[in-house]
This record gives sequence, C-alpha cells and structure tokens, in this order.
Amino acid sequence: MPNQIVEKAYAYWLCIKSRFSRAVIYPWATVMATFIAVRGVPPILPTVMATIAATLIALSIYISNDVMDIETDRANLIIRPVVQEVVSKKDALTLSTMLAAAGVAVGLYINLATFLLCIAGVLLGFMYSFSPIYLKRRFILKQVAVAGGGLISSLTGGAAVGMISSTVLFAGFIFFTYAMGVVPIVDLGDIEGDRREGRKTLPVIWGPEYTIRLAIAIMFAILISGIVGYFQLGFNLAFPILVSVISLSCIYVLYPLFNRWRDYVYCRKLVIKITILHFLLQLSIVIGSVF
Repeated sequence: MPNQIVEKAYAYWLCIKSRFSRAVIYPWATVMATFIAVRGVPPILPTVMATIAATLIALSIYISNDVMDIETDRANLIIRPVVQEVVSKKDALTLSTMLAAAGVAVGLYINLATFLLCIAGVLLGFMYSFSPIYLKRRFILKQVAVAGGGLISSLTGGAAVGMISSTVLFAGFIFFTYAMGVVPIVDLGDIEGDRREGRKTLPVIWGPEYTIRLAIAIMFAILISGIVGYFQLGFNLAFPILVSVISLSCIYVLYPLFNRWRDYVYCRKLVIKITILHFLLQLSIVIGSVF
C-alpha cells in the first residue's frame, strides 16, 4: 500500500510538472490584478489564496485537456506523461478533479465573488475540453475560451481584494486581447495533428500567414490601448511607454514566422518568448497603476 501511494503521488507530480509552466500564466494575471486593484501593495492573505485557487484551477484544466488530447498530441509529437502512458488517464482525471475542487474551495474561503469566478473558470475549462460542447474543436470559440479564462483570472484577483475596478477590467481586457492574438500562433506548431483530428483552428481554416498578420494587428491594437488607458484611466507615464515597447517586441518576435511557420520546433520555442512578453505586459499594468 505505501508503494502504491508513492507511485500515485509521483504520477500526480509528473502531470503537474509537465503543465505548470503553461498554467502559471493564469495565476500570474490573478496576482497582478490584486496589485492593480489597490494601486499598491494588496493584503497578503487574500492575494496568496486567490493565486493558489487560480493555480489549482488552471492546472486542473490543462491536465484534463491532456487526457482528451492524447491522439492529437501524439500526431504533433508532443511529449507529456499521459501521452507517453507514464500516467494513466484515470489518474490524470482524478488529479484534475481534486485540483478543481480544491481551487473552488479556496475561492469560497475568500469571498462569494471569488467563489463564483472560480466556478466560472472550472465550467469554462470543462466546456473547453469535454464533449458535447468541446470548445477546443470549434472555430474561433477556442480562442475566446482561452482568452475568457484570462479575463476570469484577472477578475478573480480583483474580487479577492474586494475591488473589481476599471483598471482591473482593463487588465482583463488586455489579457483577453493578447490571448486572441497569440493562441492561434501557438496552434501553428500543431497544424498537422489539428487537421487530422478535424479541429477548426485559425491556422487550419484561414492559413498560417493570415494568422500571423492577425496577431501582429492585435499587438498594434494593444499598443494603442496603452495610450488610451494612460489618458482615460489614470495610469502613469511609464504605462504607455512599457506597453509600446512590449507590443513592438512581440511584433519583432512574430515577424520571422512568415518564413518559418512550417518549422514546428521553432514555433513551439516561440511560445516561450510570447509567454514571457505576456508576463511583462501584465507587470507593466501594475507599474502603470502605481501613483
């Protein structure tokens, strides 16, 4: 019995480890939103608890998605514990359920608004990964679901400290907009598997070049939003400067894809840069919100 417990715990750890680097983008938005809400240092306990709740729910969604995407991930040569059968589907789904329940429970302990947002996040994740809704297979709705998860994460941070302000809504809007642009870029590395599975992603339906142009256009839109936010929402001067630099940096990173989108290894490595730029974009809103 002790050996079985150790083996199961190790299997759970492998699942969490394989997805943490991608899932962390959501709790990052949550903790940033707590700073943005109070325009300074937020109360420690609700900030920490909201971040934990967002982390647990994000991991739950990613792990359950791995189970549902086994065949596609194999076609796209993606290496994960469930795909390699190092972890069983049953264990992965059990872990996903426990993480989701724990995340919602933590949200309930904070306050009612946070609890409801945590439930909304779990439900959105369920609709994203599981049939009959299976948003991941539906054109455009996949991007909307991922972006919506980012919006919920930002609102969760504001709700946890009791202040969903206009600046928190703006931070959620920036996450939503950024995700709408870069999620299809992430899909560039999965075109073959998505096409075989009949998934209607943007690169499959409209083609890679249009996908790249759209992402670049959205980065320009975010740049403009930074300027508008400075004049309309009381951000300091650092905000439009930082947002402009980050948006232009993202465009610089995306532009080579016009010639290299067929290289799936390059596309997947590019995701790391895009993720780092997103972290910096959220941080720039924190810096811009401090008086």
